[in-house]
Amino acid sequence: MTTPIEILQKYWNYDSFREPQQDIINSVLDKQDTFALLPTGGGKSICFQIPALLQPGTCLVVSPLIALIEDQVNNLNKLNIKATSIIGGTPMHEIDAIFDNCMYGDYKFLYVSPERLKQGWILDRIEKLKISLIAIDEAHCISQWGHDFRPSYLELGKLRDLFPTIPIIALTASANKKVVADICDNLKLNNPKVFTKSFLRENLIYGVYKVENQLNTVLRIIQKNPAPTIIYVRNRKEAYFFSAQLNQLNHKATFFHGGLSIIEKKKRMQDWIEEKTPIIVATNAFGMGIDKKNVKNVIHIQIPENIENYYQEAGRAGRDGNKAFASMLVTTQEIKQNSDMFETSLFDKEFLKLIYRKLNNFLSIAYGEGYNCTYSFNFNKFCNHNKFLHRKAYNALQFLDRQGVIRLTQDNKNKTKLVFTAPSSEILDITYDNEGYENIIHFILRTYTGIHEYEHDIDLTLIEQHTGESIENIIDCLKTCHDQNLCNYTPEENDITVIFNEAWEEDRTLYRTFPYLEQQNKQKVNQYKSLLFYIENQDICKNKILLEYFDEEKKEDCGTCSTCMSRKTAIPTSASVIETIYKLLNHSPLSINDLEINHRINKEDIIYSIQVLLEQNKIKINNENQYTTI
Repeated sequence: MTTPIEILQKYWNYDSFREPQQDIINSVLDKQDTFALLPTGGGKSICFQIPALLQPGTCLVVSPLIALIEDQVNNLNKLNIKATSIIGGTPMHEIDAIFDNCMYGDYKFLYVSPERLKQGWILDRIEKLKISLIAIDEAHCISQWGHDFRPSYLELGKLRDLFPTIPIIALTASANKKVVADICDNLKLNNPKVFTKSFLRENLIYGVYKVENQLNTVLRIIQKNPAPTIIYVRNRKEAYFFSAQLNQLNHKATFFHGGLSIIEKKKRMQDWIEEKTPIIVATNAFGMGIDKKNVKNVIHIQIPENIENYYQEAGRAGRDGNKAFASMLVTTQEIKQNSDMFETSLFDKEFLKLIYRKLNNFLSIAYGEGYNCTYSFNFNKFCNHNKFLHRKAYNALQFLDRQGVIRLTQDNKNKTKLVFTAPSSEILDITYDNEGYENIIHFILRTYTGIHEYEHDIDLTLIEQHTGESIENIIDCLKTCHDQNLCNYTPEENDITVIFNEAWEEDRTLYRTFPYLEQQNKQKVNQYKSLLFYIENQDICKNKILLEYFDEEKKEDCGTCSTCMSRKTAIPTSASVIETIYKLLNHSPLSINDLEINHRINKEDIIYSIQVLLEQNKIKINNENQYTTI
């Protein structure tokens, strides 16, 4: 009889399991309901994939992340393991063929999105299959106390009713005790065995640093630890900007964001994995399916959404067990801006009612109509027409999507795109007698770095806000440039597709969602307060703060995080040493090694002094990794 370790070696080429994978697999093979809480990088998928391969029948996997479903199905098929999926948008005839394949074609894995399980006929077809195991991935979504609660997950308790004797395994990377208990209750797990792995990553050094110049600090980090690095930024523009800056300073970097084509994403990911470009600057679209072992640095130069997200992103460093660094670089101004942005992104039930009414009006849907109808529209025009803040409006539409009122998809291809094909001087010639055009062109040149080399997604509303010019005038300006062969301009088209799961009955359609909205807002506020505490507190060990958030106690300080290290260097380097180093750099450019070897200054004093002088904007770094005065 084949054993779990033989399956592991055959398909994944590992010689041993990580703790506690073997115990979880044995629990599932013993037909026990099982709960696995494994922090990021803990190898959750193997815990249900190996038991499924050892048993006849099909493993039903429920996951809310479409990209992760596609990634896992592709990876299994590459291993010659039969796997398929039913997600939103899968046509009816394909679904019939998928069920037939699962019934007669010896498929081992059927992945479904939770929304599909709300359809009675889907459950009827699943009930006829020979199901060997039910796996609920991202199980925290089933708990109203979880950070990504989805009401559609509450339907999953039906699977226990359909398959009372089939074991269920629930898996998540982030849950406290309250969430674990809620998940087990909602899934109707029978005396589940609960396996948890400590959230402590002893080899990962957490640091929060308040800096004036983020780029200079990034350079210091990657010069000190020159190894594969992920730099998380807020948006696509910053991803391109930072990677361009690093390349200009002779660091091989690429960028990654959700707007890239699938082919381009794969190429950039592969170049990073093969270390052709060992630094990748990315938005949070870069994450799923990453398992590069030797990432040395994960650097956040933006404030993440919550501690759960930060822990997962930071945890992509040091998976080889060697020392690695998770650094968050923040400015005082950014903390305030982020707090303001957070407050404006929250919405109450009155705003929810307003946006739902405006959406139906915008699409000319009459009372009692709209059910199961599909509409496409331009999100930018919708917001401008109704004077909605884009971020707040999109959050509200996403909430309606999670509540099952609508099904929302966004087409990243349909954006206003622009690249200048002529020199700036030629473009500015057309603005000679048009002040409005001049304001628009100047703003674009200042805001979109690399606009001559790289096609950008242009935010017309941003240009409108900063120039005072109307959207119509901005479009007219860009069309004029395009007609005179000064640029390539692709106007924005419909970029949002929405399917209405319920007919419009004015506010009554939304009544059931209000309790969830209230709970969501409370949860988000608490999460944000916890995140700010992690960032701003300078007295408590960062590891202690993270572990306490996940209901895990740590008695001793880690001794390595930014808070612990600040205590060790509480007696600052003397002002005379800082002044000495400044004078040496004023005389000639020097590296840290030059200062240490040739001038016999203690390395810790050098690093501290360099940091002080950089933050005071008295020195800068040149292309040869030397420091010199400004």
